[in-house]
Amino acid sequence: MEKIKSKYFIVTLSLVLFLISGASFGQTRSSRIETINGKKYYIHKVEKGQSLYAIAKTYEMDVNSILAENDEAIDGLKQGQELKIPFETLLPKQSLAIDTTKFVYHKIAKGETIFGLSKKYGIDEKKLASYNPSLHSGLKEGEYLVVGEKKKTVVKSTATQTVAPSVFYETYTIQQGETLYGISKKLKISQENLIKLNPELKDGTRQGQVIRTAVKPSPIANLPTVVSSETVSSNVAIESTLLHKPKKAQYNIGLFLPFKLSETDNINIDDLAKSKSAFPQTQSLALDFYAGFKKAVDSLNTKDFELNIHVFDVEDRDSSKIEAMCKTSEFKTLDVIFGPLYAYVFKLVSNRAKLYGIPVVSPLTQQNKILFNNPLVSKVNPSQFTLIESLADYCVDSLVANSKIIIVNSITKDHQYVKAFKERYHEMLLKNGKSATDSVVEVKGIAGVKNAYMPGKKNVVVLFTNNPVFLQDFITQLYVFSEKKEIVLMGFNSVANIDNLDQDYLNALQFHFASSDKINVKDSVYIAFTKEYQNFYTADPSEYYFQGFDIAMYYLLNLKSQGPESFLNLDKNRWEGLSTGFKFYQPDEETGFENRAVYIYRYSDYQLQKLGWK
Repeated sequence: MEKIKSKYFIVTLSLVLFLISGASFGQTRSSRIETINGKKYYIHKVEKGQSLYAIAKTYEMDVNSILAENDEAIDGLKQGQELKIPFETLLPKQSLAIDTTKFVYHKIAKGETIFGLSKKYGIDEKKLASYNPSLHSGLKEGEYLVVGEKKKTVVKSTATQTVAPSVFYETYTIQQGETLYGISKKLKISQENLIKLNPELKDGTRQGQVIRTAVKPSPIANLPTVVSSETVSSNVAIESTLLHKPKKAQYNIGLFLPFKLSETDNINIDDLAKSKSAFPQTQSLALDFYAGFKKAVDSLNTKDFELNIHVFDVEDRDSSKIEAMCKTSEFKTLDVIFGPLYAYVFKLVSNRAKLYGIPVVSPLTQQNKILFNNPLVSKVNPSQFTLIESLADYCVDSLVANSKIIIVNSITKDHQYVKAFKERYHEMLLKNGKSATDSVVEVKGIAGVKNAYMPGKKNVVVLFTNNPVFLQDFITQLYVFSEKKEIVLMGFNSVANIDNLDQDYLNALQFHFASSDKINVKDSVYIAFTKEYQNFYTADPSEYYFQGFDIAMYYLLNLKSQGPESFLNLDKNRWEGLSTGFKFYQPDEETGFENRAVYIYRYSDYQLQKLGWK
């Protein structure tokens, strides 16, 4: 951690991070690569003392990605054991940190419920939730839960412990195929109240998910409760504290990014020169975000509004290091925090920041669950479900006249997206005084589309999946079928990045998608920013450079004009930057803010045409 004062920091950091690329950090990837069932793997031979976490870090992926291919590894690793490591490396997913030396784990099977698991392992649901903080968002097939401890833990005397007041709820377990709308009718509770009690329902419903339906009296309501200074105060108290913080002439800005500067100790220059490796993805992201953010800060800094950046070098999953950072006096003096980038470590930081009334901004995370029970948290990147709802809104606003909506329901894990689109589409039709009866035709595969096709109408084929194999085959067949027919394809923006997919197909099908990105490469300001970056780095800027700039400008301009209370009024401050729009929504006073600024694009004449923003 250091306070940034020098304008040469970016140059120094750029050089350090460049030297990091291609380096060897003690553990190296296996040179043995095999293709199994059509999928490419590294075959990693476990060395003495190696842990799952260390291996996952070597291959730049999360532990669950390895466990998904090697079920036996959950019981611990053995020297000489061979693991299949997926060849394609991704940015880490947000999942449970695995420690097989301390805990007993269970791999979630389809249809299992929290209630059933608590009975199976003799553990109450509250204890299960304490082991697994993400449990409130429901069970996810294939992931792992802590269901017990391998070693007996030492319990501190209750005389020194503090207990926060408990809130008890009536609950309901979601059955297969049930929707939010159906549940609200069945239980006679409004959808608005259900979402207020269960903010995660904004991301859709899942079979076996246990939701809150009403608050009930606590069975220990009459017992005395002791609350310590470390206990999180109520959201009302936090808001009151923030509202009464006066505007200042100087603010401390915390920036939590994965620079991984500690890895510079093991640089091998010869290996770097020989390998000519691409710049490390995570560090490149962090550097570009910082460069854009710092550019905005430099433009805003004045004698009356001085911004001091405190950089915290945060690893993706090093919880012990993060907890130590959050206990420092420097952390407690921060006025606002940006980052960390990933949900797991973000939650650790935001929970600690809440104790001190510090607002925290998530730049990249899509998951809405990080907003739960913390009104001082906001996330810039709209969730996948918000993007889907924006496409549904666009269909109702612009395509419903003389159009037929055909939604393809093909891959099991994508069914939740189909449900989200249909529910939003029906909701918006009714809101606009139109009939929702049979307004969306749900089909399976290309054969279903052909059967549902209606001549004389614009047939809008909606396909929500990120499976590249399925997408390439489906889009190719749809293109062939679409000859001399009016067919529009709609889906995720990742479709455009599929290797070997002919862009002519997307152009012919007028492919529509929703995105949080609004960069216009012809914009004069964008061109000027790009040239300045190219002159400085002799490289092209990534999207993260522009995002860093926009995020800093939006939040810090509001801080300058309104003071700290601006973080409680984000839904009243709408703004568009170079790459990002800001249009926040807060479902209730106990939940944080989600950015719902979304842009609709379509392929037209071999260019992307922006149709507006929601």
